[in-house]
Amino acid sequence: GLKDMPTVLIVGGGDGMGGIIAQAQAVGKRLQKLASSSGTSYQMVVVCGNNKAAQSTLSPPQTQWGSDIEVNVQGFVNNMDEYMRASDILVTKAGPGTIAEASICGLPCILSSFLPGQEEGNVPYVVENGFGCYQGEPEGIANTVEEWFARGGMLEKMRNDALIAARPDATLDIARDLADMVLARKDELKKSGKMVAMPPPPGAPKELMYGQGPF
Repeated sequence: GLKDMPTVLIVGGGDGMGGIIAQAQAVGKRLQKLASSSGTSYQMVVVCGNNKAAQSTLSPPQTQWGSDIEVNVQGFVNNMDEYMRASDILVTKAGPGTIAEASICGLPCILSSFLPGQEEGNVPYVVENGFGCYQGEPEGIANTVEEWFARGGMLEKMRNDALIAARPDATLDIARDLADMVLARKDELKKSGKMVAMPPPPGAPKELMYGQGPF
């Protein structure tokens, strides 16, 4: 399990791509520096997906992390939502699924890369909605992590902006709009005299004719 402390989550998609090794090493060194200077302990979770080489490289003994930070290196996981809810900052490529999950969890994002065309538009979406930024270099990512942790109020605002961008009531809004459309269409048909009775489904009571149901 993860410990209750400031946490950075680094992911590289299902295949663990996007320079995840260099990113984790840069962020890990910066967190160790912050921990040594501030006395605050930090945690870093790295989800390598199917990239077993990255998982092996980042795990001890190949990589020795500082004594003042907790490092959890994972392969492919099925509980990404739990890792997101336990984290304060997410470093990820600009995949739409990951960004959507992050916004639902209220998790600020540092976007580290994107696929031209397919994912490029996700970068301004995150930036303009106020819950992240784009930073393509490992040292730049480490600098951003340090800045965000130093400005707790900024992180809190970004969390709130992420939740707003998630539009948690979207499903209910869609259902409500569809119901309104059906009712409006029924009223149009009634007024025009074009309402046509439809036969009930096999085995259903005869009173369940079109126009006689709940609508």
